[in-house]
Amino acid sequence: MLDLFPSKLLLGPMAGVTDYAFRRLLREMGLEYSVSEMISAKGICYGNERTIDYAKSHESDHPLALQIFGSDPDYMVRAALYLEKNYQYEVLDINMGCPVKKIFKNGEGSALMKNEKLAMEIVASLVEHTSKPVSVKIRTGISEENKNAVRFARAMERAGASMVVVHGRTTQQMYSGRANWEDIARVKEALQIPVIGNGDISSLQEGLEKMRSYQVDAVMVARALRGNPFLVRDYKNYFEKGLEPLKPSMKEVVDAMRLHFSYLVEEMGEVYAASAFRKHGLWYVRDFAGSAKFRDRLSNIKSGQDLDDILSAILDIDY
Repeated sequence: MLDLFPSKLLLGPMAGVTDYAFRRLLREMGLEYSVSEMISAKGICYGNERTIDYAKSHESDHPLALQIFGSDPDYMVRAALYLEKNYQYEVLDINMGCPVKKIFKNGEGSALMKNEKLAMEIVASLVEHTSKPVSVKIRTGISEENKNAVRFARAMERAGASMVVVHGRTTQQMYSGRANWEDIARVKEALQIPVIGNGDISSLQEGLEKMRSYQVDAVMVARALRGNPFLVRDYKNYFEKGLEPLKPSMKEVVDAMRLHFSYLVEEMGEVYAASAFRKHGLWYVRDFAGSAKFRDRLSNIKSGQDLDDILSAILDIDY
């Protein structure tokens, strides 16, 4: 598994963010391994086109893990077999870490950490019936009082998982507070398979420090990449060439925004692309000096011309 990401950086899935176009942009920056947005196993089995659409990828978007979620072993296997027959990917990732209440109440996502037997059955069934290696994304536990990541991860390893990704927060925390990397380290110490750490990494330096201090095999980054695809370049350049991070120029940022938008247009047409890009545009400019004057305009773009006008104005400013 580790040969899939020699730069030690994995893209973490984010609903509504890490879509086909965003992953394609990150590949341009040198990303080696990405994970799709999470895909409902039942949605696949019911033939929901919008759900199934999450599995599509560009030819450059490999190695790729398709992440599915669910709590019924039969649905999970049927969904995985459908994906294996119809899509290209290298790893099947199982979401057992999503803290969202709707998912949790259905017994899916991180709720599976309360049901070790069922979680093992799901993983074992997928390993038995599909040809792809299976990875599992988990949290440190349901709450501070109920942390069971070490025991649970061991169970996933026994069931046949090839890799475990640990987000350093509990379900109860959602995304608040700080990720507990001591908990992640305990999982790493307990397992023979690769363990990937996730949580509160926003730079190359932080990722390197986490790998050194907690001995994880690699790090998964998600929210820090919103508006900053250049973080991927930092990891790639460091591990391939020993280069330190370089702050992107304003032109590089603008070029990335244009490329990102063009990929969205390819995927969904200009009108929908403009709507989808608005949040990304705000992330790209959040650290710009004087960005306030562009935020309202970016929040309301309706076409590629609208975006071009804004980007031209940004380049006209003497930074």
